[in-house]
Amino acid sequence: MAATDPWARSGFVRSQGIPAPSGERSVGCVDLMHQFEGDEAGGLLVRLFYPAQLNQSQPRALPTTYAPWVPNSMYTKAYFAFKNVRWSGFVSSITNAFLNPRIPAVLGAALLGSYFQPPPATTSETNDIDSAPGSETGVNAESGEGSGRVNGPGSPLFPVVVFSHGLGAMRTTYSGICCDLASHGYVVASVEHRDRSACASLQRVPSSTATEANTFQDQWMEFYHRPETEAEFPLRNRQVLQRSRDAILALELLTMLNEGVEVHNMMEAHFDFRQFQGRLDLRKAAIMGHSFGGATTIQALSQDHRFLCGIALDCWMVPVHRDLLETGVQQPLLFINSFTFQWPDNVRKMMKLTRPPQHTGASACTILTLQGTSHTNQSDTPFVTPKLPRIFTNMESALDPVLAHRLNMDICHAFFKRYLLRDPAYCEKMVPNLDGCEGHSDHIIFGSNVDVSIPSEDGVNPFGNGASRGK
Repeated sequence: MAATDPWARSGFVRSQGIPAPSGERSVGCVDLMHQFEGDEAGGLLVRLFYPAQLNQSQPRALPTTYAPWVPNSMYTKAYFAFKNVRWSGFVSSITNAFLNPRIPAVLGAALLGSYFQPPPATTSETNDIDSAPGSETGVNAESGEGSGRVNGPGSPLFPVVVFSHGLGAMRTTYSGICCDLASHGYVVASVEHRDRSACASLQRVPSSTATEANTFQDQWMEFYHRPETEAEFPLRNRQVLQRSRDAILALELLTMLNEGVEVHNMMEAHFDFRQFQGRLDLRKAAIMGHSFGGATTIQALSQDHRFLCGIALDCWMVPVHRDLLETGVQQPLLFINSFTFQWPDNVRKMMKLTRPPQHTGASACTILTLQGTSHTNQSDTPFVTPKLPRIFTNMESALDPVLAHRLNMDICHAFFKRYLLRDPAYCEKMVPNLDGCEGHSDHIIFGSNVDVSIPSEDGVNPFGNGASRGK
């Protein structure tokens, strides 16, 4: 991680910072909350990450140009409460005061290939990040100011990825992965799930006291702490079904944007979503997720074949119904596991879903393991948390977090190029870090490090992480 990366130069106490995206394109992001007709779940909330076209006048070198990793201070308090930290309110106040991590994405930047003048800067402020520096780079959808020609001739089409977060996370927890994908030309919809598995989830409802139309007040959906007396599988299976519905709705939302259907963003960001009209290649849609999001990936693949393939990062298999394990999924599915999180019963369930790839000459292995990694290595946690707290909370990994991130993304890109983009260079020959041929990284195990012959109770992890922790 270079110390000169501008998004890492923020906050009194600095964390390592999210690694710079590996692709050639700049990255933009915007939050979108849309209420579908008949939906009683408080609207679908996603953060869109996309290839961006930055204004030449925009001060790229300033840390405040980049979007905050924490969209609202309530998330910090909720995360500490999820981790059962005592005095979570006080601890979160200190954290918010001294830590201000940002991500390598400009909030509200124009979509790559869109051409227009930005609207005049506004001085209005909101509770959330809509007023953060950089948000004025989009078009004012309400006034139409600055909205000349939206898409230029020959504008590229972008494949889409829906991302599902893990237990106790939220829509920005995997910004490193989402920004890296966007820098390679994907549009990523990172969902904030409404099943009470997020550390907290923002809902916005029309204000009963507001004098202006389209004014909302914030409500928070808190994380559900399962009592020890409540059986885990029925709860988690209900949640994974709702999470799958969220993911499918995210794909529907992307379809609406591509078709030019007007969406009413309850987040009130001054952003013209018409930029996405005709710009998304919905024939190339994939889904991926971490831990509980991995189970969501499996469920969504089984329910919606518009998702051509999926990646499950350190998947937590407990929520997946045994009937689905028997029927399997038809699309290509890749498991990328950490070294310390998995346990025999969890891996045995993964093995039931493995299917040999259909392309010629490739390895049949669909489970990979990154040596020296922990469960949090596939999230932003190592990059936004200072080193000392990581040590005391057992979040440190033997493998350098940046190297782990790079290897993880290299595998993801190779998989998507083969099964989503159908790139001949990846379909017609072996790829070292995906197939295990000569030249692969020594940090990759092609298979699992777990001895599946060892009996273990369902949901019990003999490596020291209980099944209900850190998903």
